[in-house]
Amino acid sequence: MKHWALQGKLSSIDILFLVAYTLICIAIGLYSGRKQKSEDYMIAGRNVGVWGFVFSVVASYIGGAALVAYSAYVYRFGISALAVFAGTAAGFLVFIPYALKIRRISNQNRFYTLSDWFFFKYGRQTGLLSSIILFVVYFGMLVNQFIAGSSILSIISGWSYESSLIMAGLIISVYLFAGGFSSVIKTDIFQYLVLFVILFITGWLMFDHSAIAVEEVMDFSRMDTGMTVAFLAFGVFIVFQSAEYWQRVYAARDMHVVKNGLLWSAILVIITGLAITLIGLNAHHRLPHIPPENAFAAGISLIFPAHLLGGGLVLIFAAIMSSADTIIFVLASSVASDYWERWHQRRGRKSNVALATRWLTVGFTLLGVLFALIFRDLVQVIIFITGLGFTIIPSAIASFHLKLSARTVATSFISGVIYVILLILAGKLVPEYSIASIGVSFLVLMGGWIRDKSKPRFRN
Repeated sequence: MKHWALQGKLSSIDILFLVAYTLICIAIGLYSGRKQKSEDYMIAGRNVGVWGFVFSVVASYIGGAALVAYSAYVYRFGISALAVFAGTAAGFLVFIPYALKIRRISNQNRFYTLSDWFFFKYGRQTGLLSSIILFVVYFGMLVNQFIAGSSILSIISGWSYESSLIMAGLIISVYLFAGGFSSVIKTDIFQYLVLFVILFITGWLMFDHSAIAVEEVMDFSRMDTGMTVAFLAFGVFIVFQSAEYWQRVYAARDMHVVKNGLLWSAILVIITGLAITLIGLNAHHRLPHIPPENAFAAGISLIFPAHLLGGGLVLIFAAIMSSADTIIFVLASSVASDYWERWHQRRGRKSNVALATRWLTVGFTLLGVLFALIFRDLVQVIIFITGLGFTIIPSAIASFHLKLSARTVATSFISGVIYVILLILAGKLVPEYSIASIGVSFLVLMGGWIRDKSKPRFRN
């Protein structure tokens, strides 16, 4: 049997693939940065078209951490893990009416971040609290992207983990500094096209060489009903907590782009998810005793012939950068807009939020690389940030339907955070308990809403 860890197998063609890909990403960033105004750097001039919207949404969803975690779920639970992508696709469709309202209000009020919505609806303290929670969540996501993507790249290429990590961070920081959100959108388009083509080739190679048996695809014996439902729910809810999707709604040219962009994103998420599912199933079929977290690297290495390994490497690199650049920009723009600019406004000073964001992209890239060098436990970080991020969801959804007080929303946030902290202290930070933070926040939110409704109102 072919060994899955193709250490030290890079050829000159493989290197050429990676160099060409890298140079194209940097060139896109430099081109995007020419004659930019502040609004172009921050939100792509609010002029993103349908396909820029679609490819950027899907590319940001398929990151290094997603490839590792999802392939591990496929390896353990089989075809039922496809429910994650089915749930996300459903989430995009459910999100459409909310996104249309967000687009209209954000265009009037010049929103840049998800927390801008909470600042607008519930004031400064609640907005800052949401911003702090999302900052922790997205920084954890950034570290995860770097850890997962660099680990896979290292396994397949034979490079050291440190070299893979530093190279990814350096390239991202160059094109983000140069082009900002415009370069995020343009490189995401390029990166997703690369991902799509290589995943298509992967599928062809699998079936052409009988790499995966039909019975493995149709094997439902490992299907867990509870996990399937959990995967579906996770996919639906995560859309409402994902600041990058809100930013793309803000950046859309018009309502047509938002509606059709989310519809096509749902379709492409399912197609991409199916391709990644086949890779995980292939790994389980041929290597049933490896650690689940190695399923994606194993699946790619089993499929690609040695002379085509460069294609697999480009896939990994595209996955790392398409999500990591989005997360870095979410972090940088959030700090620049939610803290830097508002701090200056309170003191009656002018601030250059685009310039602050530009330098913060470099800072967060370096910080993410540093943390990824120190901490390498993907699973616990994922569980923690999922639990923390889910505390935002009940208020985000309810803000469109209910009249809530700022105090009620803030209390809902805090209760979810406290719950996650208690899980850590009790040594119970596991997936099924962590995601229950959404339930805790929801119950507290509903309790506060009922209390607010029951209070007597006096007219002057």
